[in-house]
Amino acid sequence: MNAVLIPALVNAILNGGIAWTSSKGERAVPLAAVPLLQKPGTMTDTLGTLFILPFVIAIAVTQSVRRDQATGRLPPLEPAPRLLRQLCARLPDSVLGRAVAFGVICLVSLGPLAALAIGLAGFGGITVPTFVVYKMILGVCLGLVITPVIAVTAMVGSSRSRLTRDSASTTAQG
Repeated sequence: MNAVLIPALVNAILNGGIAWTSSKGERAVPLAAVPLLQKPGTMTDTLGTLFILPFVIAIAVTQSVRRDQATGRLPPLEPAPRLLRQLCARLPDSVLGRAVAFGVICLVSLGPLAALAIGLAGFGGITVPTFVVYKMILGVCLGLVITPVIAVTAMVGSSRSRLTRDSASTTAQG
């Protein structure tokens, strides 16, 4: 239960804090704005969150899984289903590469739908408190969906990396 509640609470606090800080002093948050040059916009912030949150979660979770597997606190995910192994084989081995991959995957797969929904709903010109609550909900929901996926792929990826290293050392010894 803590594995769900703690990350959800962290995502809510971080996303809410960033939303509050970035919109401080504004009366309303528009639909779109130029990132880093203007104050936030609901669409631009949503699209940014769809990349940045998976990126950050992938770094934290992948490092944590690899550390826990290296110390023996987390057993390898074996045997992993064949399709899962094949999908994981397409991900980069490096933590940074995986983080970029997950950010791009989330942005490309969810971004168009999110942009369409926000645009059709006219979700611009909203109050700052509404924006903050929206960003908290978005962060928690996105985190709840992607964190387990990233964790499982890290567990499979770590097993794959270990198996590759083990087979290489066996070959070198033989």
